[in-house]
Amino acid sequence: MQRFRWDIIMTRLHKGLIITILTTIALLGCSEKKQSSNNYADADGYNTADSIISAISDERDWNKFLAACDSFERVGDISRAKSIFYKTVALNVQGQYRKSLSLYNQLADIDAKELETESDLESYIYAYKDYVRTLCDMRRYDRALRQARIADRKLRSIGYTSFTDHQDIAQIMGECQLCLGQTAEALHNFNRSLLAMQHRLIKNHGSIDLRECQKTMNAIATVLMRRQMFNQVGPWLKREDSLYIRAQQVPDRDSVYLDEMKAEIEYVRAMLLTAQEHTVEGEKAFAEYLSTNTAKQPGNIINSCRYLMATGRYQEAANNYAQLDKYMHEYGYEIDLENIGRFLIPKYHVNLLAGRRDSAMHVATQIANSYDSALVRQKMIDADLLATVYDTEGKERQIAEQRAKLSHQRMLWVLGVGLAMIILLHIHLMIRRKAYKKLNETNRKLVEANERAEESARMKTKFIHQISHEVRTPLNVLSGFTQVLASPNIEISSDELQSISKKIVENSERITHLVDKMLDLSLINSDAAIECNDMVKPADAARAAVEQSGIRKANHLEFSMQIQPEVENIQITTSRKCCTKVLTLLLDNAIKFTHPLAFHSRKTNHDKAQVSLSLSIVGDSIQYVVQDTGIGVPADQAENIFKEFFQLDEYSDGTGIGLSIARQLARHIGGDITLDTTYTAGARFIVTLPNIK
Repeated sequence: MQRFRWDIIMTRLHKGLIITILTTIALLGCSEKKQSSNNYADADGYNTADSIISAISDERDWNKFLAACDSFERVGDISRAKSIFYKTVALNVQGQYRKSLSLYNQLADIDAKELETESDLESYIYAYKDYVRTLCDMRRYDRALRQARIADRKLRSIGYTSFTDHQDIAQIMGECQLCLGQTAEALHNFNRSLLAMQHRLIKNHGSIDLRECQKTMNAIATVLMRRQMFNQVGPWLKREDSLYIRAQQVPDRDSVYLDEMKAEIEYVRAMLLTAQEHTVEGEKAFAEYLSTNTAKQPGNIINSCRYLMATGRYQEAANNYAQLDKYMHEYGYEIDLENIGRFLIPKYHVNLLAGRRDSAMHVATQIANSYDSALVRQKMIDADLLATVYDTEGKERQIAEQRAKLSHQRMLWVLGVGLAMIILLHIHLMIRRKAYKKLNETNRKLVEANERAEESARMKTKFIHQISHEVRTPLNVLSGFTQVLASPNIEISSDELQSISKKIVENSERITHLVDKMLDLSLINSDAAIECNDMVKPADAARAAVEQSGIRKANHLEFSMQIQPEVENIQITTSRKCCTKVLTLLLDNAIKFTHPLAFHSRKTNHDKAQVSLSLSIVGDSIQYVVQDTGIGVPADQAENIFKEFFQLDEYSDGTGIGLSIARQLARHIGGDITLDTTYTAGARFIVTLPNIK
């Protein structure tokens, strides 16, 4: 059973939310903290502002709560560290984890010397612990370890040496190392966590202490079990059992804590016994788990599916997963890559194994529809984390440079006297002016570079979105039919086999055409010279384009071609391949946008859409006209349709590069393509080519 998330715990806090948390962590932190250079014992740091914030938290008016934190921070009534801690607590309660993560990133800007009171220190420590835990939950194991070490280094600079020895931090670091394959280091950190728990329970052994220690032990047992280190799990379960027995004997024992402890212990025990093929004992442990109130919570009903799947109880697991959408909505889970893997993919497998194919297809559709946005969201989060790393390194470097500069200036002031001092001051002022000028120039260049980078990122994102959509659709078709044909016992009639073969060929050709377009796009964007040394008959190029486009095979339209007799035997000097490609792309565009779903039959007296290709001489040029009765193009979009990746309808198929490639190829061989905006019955494209011979 996965560890209870911080956001779920926070939603169950009682009155006096913030003050209660800080009071508790202050008591716990005092037992871990060595005496620093600051006299924290004489200045706990709680004041009227904290009382007001606590009163607002009782009202659960979180907007007012956040505004109060900002206001008190601005006037200096609470420190930055305390403000960040308060606000991340409130944001986590509301499920706004992205905003919470942005605030955690600001912890890197806080100098440990700013922590003047005990409450500031404890707020900073616990905010950093939640930050490291969040990174671990996001599977950013390297960064979680990095941030833990950064916090440890800062805290050691003011005399606090117990950060990485704290039971939770040592457990999280061990989990990260285990997931990174650093087994020996992970086990060492788990032992450090155990020592911290033993030390804590010597001085503090109330219900909350026993519960927190058991929770940490359960997290260690869970990650060891998921890494299939079953021999290591048993000792941790025994330790949990002993804490559970002690919790039952506490005079003011907490029934909620006892229920949660029993649920976590029995669930891990059930999973371990099942993995070791002790099925009967595992079922007994799972039954004990189900007898708890904790097991009936929505989140734990979903978590129970891991055991149900392991024991082949797919129908029960599918019933549990029916509550997933409501659960994710209520607790503020976004459909990101992590939650797709954690929740949606297991739900898909469970429904499939339970024989609920309609439900499985619904989940698969949900995953497909959410994948692109989840990928973009994940990249944005990664960019935020990376920016934080770079920003931290940059600030450390600036501090080092500033210290070196100040040291140099102090030396000059000691050595300089009289006139030398005046000269040095003058030089200093000149250097400053030059530095400001250089800084302004550098800032200008950075702004320009940033704008170019943002535009490049936007184009790349749009490009990846379009291409991934165009490739995914035919690949899904090919994959599906391949799995059907590969099934050993399936019976397929000859008609069905022929239909499947046709679909495979069509989608293979679709991918091939897409690759060809990408190669053409790469060619024209590379500014490579296109040789125009071929003697080409324009009429032959038109016929070749008709064959390549397959427009005569399009059953949903009627195609006609008119070639003036005087053009039949004319030759021009151009690129045969490019000329044919330009016409083929225009015919492909006509096929696409005279599809029955797009074709407006009111524009013609025929039952079908009409597409025509005509060839004539106009002045000293050859003129091709591709005309259709499709959906047409608004006059104000006549130039936009020739831009890369532009689509009038973002929901239509295609990459939005066909017309762009066609125009650029035409211009590479000395011609051009324009849209006739006077034609309103569809679309009319005019291609002109020079050099009649």
